[in-house]
Amino acid sequence: MNRIVSYLKNLEVRDATKFLIIFYVVGITGFLIPFTREIFEKMIPLSLLINLFLIFLFHRPYNAKHLLFFGSVFLLTFFIEAIGVNTGVLFGEYIYGNSLPVKLFETPLIIGLNWLMLSYGVVQLLRMSMQLRKYIIILGAACMTIFDIMMEPVAMKTGMWSWSYNIIPWQNFIMWFILSAIIIAGFELFSIKTDNKIAGRVFLFQLFFFVVLNIFLK
Repeated sequence: MNRIVSYLKNLEVRDATKFLIIFYVVGITGFLIPFTREIFEKMIPLSLLINLFLIFLFHRPYNAKHLLFFGSVFLLTFFIEAIGVNTGVLFGEYIYGNSLPVKLFETPLIIGLNWLMLSYGVVQLLRMSMQLRKYIIILGAACMTIFDIMMEPVAMKTGMWSWSYNIIPWQNFIMWFILSAIIIAGFELFSIKTDNKIAGRVFLFQLFFFVVLNIFLK
C-alpha cells in the first residue's frame, strides 16, 4: 500500500497521459467489439471514477474553498438532473438506464461527478490562452454543449439513458449551455484554480471517445 501511495504522489503528467491513451484505446475497442460491449457498458461508472481520480490526483491546492465549490457543483448538477428526469421540464423527457446504477430520485449519483469533471476540464483548457479566457463562460458553455451533442447518441446506444420517442429535444442542449455557463462562471467568480494539465486532456480524450463511437458504433 505504501508503494502505491508513493507511486501516485510521484506520478508525472506524461505517465498519466500515456495511461489515458491506453485506457481510451482499450475502451473504444471494447465498445466496438460486439461480444465485449456489454462488459464495457457495465464498466462505465468505474471509468468515470478513474478519470475523476486522475484529475484530482493532480489538483492543487486542496483547501476548504475548493472542496466546498466542488461539492456544490456536484449537488447542484445532481439535483437539477433529478428535477429534470422526474419532471421532463428542464432537459426534456428522459430516463436513466442500467449502465449508470446507484440512483437516488431515479438519478445516478455519479452524474454530478461527471458534470464536475467535464466543466473542470473545459475551464483548464480555456485558461491556457489569455485571449480565450476573456470569453471563457460563453466558449466553455459552447464546448460543453458540443460535447453533449457528441455524447447523446452514444449514451442512448450504450444504455446510459434514453429519450422519449428516441428524439433528443433542443431544450436539452439549451439547458446544457445554461447550466455549463453557470458552473464555469462559478470557477471564475470564486477563483477556483485549475493548474492541472490532466483535466483538459481527460476532456479531450472523452470527446475523442464519443466522436469515434458516434461514427463506428452500431
